[in-house]
Amino acid sequence: MTANLFGWSDQAWQTLDQFGILFGDLMLLTSISGLVYGLYKRNDIRQWLTRNRFPSIGGRPELSRWQGLIFTVSRANVPAWVIGQVHPEAVGLLLTYSSQSEGEQIKAQARQIGINVISRHIDNPDDPAEVKQKTAEIVRAMQADGIDPIAVDVTGGKTPMSLGAFMAAEEASIDTLYVTAAYKDSKLDMATASIIAISQAGVRG
Repeated sequence: MTANLFGWSDQAWQTLDQFGILFGDLMLLTSISGLVYGLYKRNDIRQWLTRNRFPSIGGRPELSRWQGLIFTVSRANVPAWVIGQVHPEAVGLLLTYSSQSEGEQIKAQARQIGINVISRHIDNPDDPAEVKQKTAEIVRAMQADGIDPIAVDVTGGKTPMSLGAFMAAEEASIDTLYVTAAYKDSKLDMATASIIAISQAGVRG
């Protein structure tokens, strides 16, 4: 009679063999499930893999290509100026209690020239997570209306607002922009203003 390896009994080896078969079947099932899920969710997976890669940073973007603009609002003058430069089909406003009246000015101007306006109120402008969520809500609402491409202007608002809006834009793979201008008599001189890109999702560097 030949002794088994390690001196284990036949029953022990049969149990181990059965476990190996079961483990192999489970691995096969997991692989098949992963393949099916990957085929079904391939666009979501591709977006997750390419998120926050910052494909193109800075530069002077092509203004006429944006159909939708989303603003973090503090004052009405900058969004109003950008709207006049870009002529979008839709505008999104991220408003706080302190910028509500400024937002009403932007809404009035935009609607007067036939631009659809979507707004969200930010309860806590120091919470980037809230701003990120509400920016994403506006993006989805615009996309549902067929508005594309979209850009987020992070010039206005507090720094956490800008950060939250920027993160939402990166996750949605849309552009972010900033308005730069010189100051004159302690106020922005819009005659010197220009739009620069923070991140251009549709442009490969």
